[in-house]
Amino acid sequence: MLRTSSNAGRDTKCDRASHSGRARRGYIRTASLWRVMPGEGPFLWLSRSGPPSGFWDLPPGGMCLSVFVFVVRDGKILLGRYADDPRWEALAGLDPERVKVHGRGWTIPASQLKYGEDPRDAAKRIAEDILQMPGMRFSEPRVETDLYEPKRFPGRMHYDVWFLVDANPPHGTEPAVPPWYSELAWRDPRAVPASEFARGHEDVVARWPNPRSAPVPAPD
Repeated sequence: MLRTSSNAGRDTKCDRASHSGRARRGYIRTASLWRVMPGEGPFLWLSRSGPPSGFWDLPPGGMCLSVFVFVVRDGKILLGRYADDPRWEALAGLDPERVKVHGRGWTIPASQLKYGEDPRDAAKRIAEDILQMPGMRFSEPRVETDLYEPKRFPGRMHYDVWFLVDANPPHGTEPAVPPWYSELAWRDPRAVPASEFARGHEDVVARWPNPRSAPVPAPD
């Protein structure tokens, strides 16, 4: 589990099991010889009170933790198109520019995680607050990741951590379209061209039925 903290005087659970003060000072001396500044990585330990080999501030390319809810019915999933509505910031953490970009195609019901929020609770929040569909049954979250160089940060690597959750609505439920959506529809994900999805959502949909597998070793 990733933890962040702005309180240098309080250790997280994993911090308390790590470096002593003496080891920390020793690392700083060693790091200076190798021209590695303490608190600038390379390990993704995101905490102001973490070890010097971690990041005391966010990595330059950033990181996003998101939950995607695949509402399934008869082999189809529920997809939506965003309306230009300011409530998306409170609902999913999206600023107006991102709402505009995502409004150009189909989206999976999703949200950034809130600080301290369990992905299971986020899935329920997406169902009840964003889709306005209470009473769903949810699977356990499955984690997928993506690492890439974003256009807005040339030369920097960005991490996406996706929690994918399947959801089954109560029998006979037909969703009404909330005002922050322009459209909701049941679609076969295999029949929707990648170009019709909003930016990035086509990658998540592709990973949903086909989890990325470990590389197969080359034969000797």
